Amino acid sequence: MDHDATDPKAIGVTSVGPPRARRQFALVCATDFVVWLGGGAIYPYLPVFLREDANASLGMIGVIASAYFVAVFAFSLPAGRLSDIVGRKPMIVAGTLLYAVSTLLFLTTTDPWLFVLFRALEGVGAAAVVPAAQAFVAEISTNENRSRAYGWLTTAQYGGLIIGPAVAWPLYALGGGHGARAFYAIFLFGTVITLATALALAVYLREPDRASREQSGGLPRPPIRSLLTRPIAAIILVVATAQFAMGGFEVVWSIYLRDLDASVTVIGLTWVLFSAPLLLSFVGGHVADRHSRFALMFTGFGIQGICWLLVPVFHNPTVFLFLLPIDGLAFAFAFPAKQAFLVQLSPERWLGSIQGMEQTAMQLAALIGTATAPLLYGWLGAGFFALAGVVALAGLVGAAPTLRREWQSIRAAGLHQSSTAAANPAARATAEQSGEGDLGR
Repeated sequence: MDHDATDPKAIGVTSVGPPRARRQFALVCATDFVVWLGGGAIYPYLPVFLREDANASLGMIGVIASAYFVAVFAFSLPAGRLSDIVGRKPMIVAGTLLYAVSTLLFLTTTDPWLFVLFRALEGVGAAAVVPAAQAFVAEISTNENRSRAYGWLTTAQYGGLIIGPAVAWPLYALGGGHGARAFYAIFLFGTVITLATALALAVYLREPDRASREQSGGLPRPPIRSLLTRPIAAIILVVATAQFAMGGFEVVWSIYLRDLDASVTVIGLTWVLFSAPLLLSFVGGHVADRHSRFALMFTGFGIQGICWLLVPVFHNPTVFLFLLPIDGLAFAFAFPAKQAFLVQLSPERWLGSIQGMEQTAMQLAALIGTATAPLLYGWLGAGFFALAGVVALAGLVGAAPTLRREWQSIRAAGLHQSSTAAANPAARATAEQSGEGDLGR
């Protein structure tokens, strides 16, 4: 991969390198901050709006949430593969614009069935953005600082998620403090800032290796089964089982707290306290670049699973104000390590395809979580969260042997801080089969 114009040492994790790279990475981080700010303002309160102002049943709320994950599941893989051909920028800009328009539609109705359509359209937008954006970050970084890059990106994302609920409360009051109009004020805010983000991306985003992609555009695209090597499948298993819990969390967490007589303010505070430790993701990324990505990934996701197991033990929302920060901190160390590990195992020419494949699996798991959460919550109550914890821990146990062997091979080859996934024979063979003998280009 050619990094002449975008030396990753300049992406904000160190102070040296061309200014262009710093600007591009800063733009990506700012974009994620703004979009997640809008989402953070909306989604803690959306289930409450649907139940109290749209008269949606708990099952219908699950259908609405599931529509988003169905769309992301259906479109992530083709969108990721398309970004390998047409470039990252067209997918990122178009997806952000579609996301903004879909959120604007929230203002037009209180019909729950139309919200199924709106959330599905948001999912299509997210499917266009996420694989392309994750691949873009990989392309402007090297293995030496890739965890840091993803760590800073995650810090920006969850900075927006933290501030979002705090911004939503005065917006709710500005809209009258009750009823649909109060929620519409929040939805309008999310729409405006996302549209502004799409415009900024269209004007300023530049791709570092578009010429390289165009020169190799004639290469045959390898079949998905050849990209799904055993180590990549193991990482996907870990994140998918964790995402099952998160999908259910989105649907029933606010409802569960409401059932415990928590106020809207407390509901928003729990989301903030989960998100606040994620501001330390840049620290997790620094640690992962210097130590074992495997160990950090498994420790972090393992702690998350244990936290979910503990939810049914307590029935006091105050306790969750202490438990959720631990959950968030664990993710802050796990995610940058996981993301860099996945890129390290991937053939670079097809990063978009692999990111799309991961997103597809994650959203399928989230879809199962959202679709089953209302029913399981009706049967189990808080026990649903314990079940989610068991599923997440089972994924870790299943993936551990494969990923431990792979990490040991990487360390033995001295490639922990090397430039690509060349330590992975399966990924190298895939690249060779697709006409790309040198993964490092």
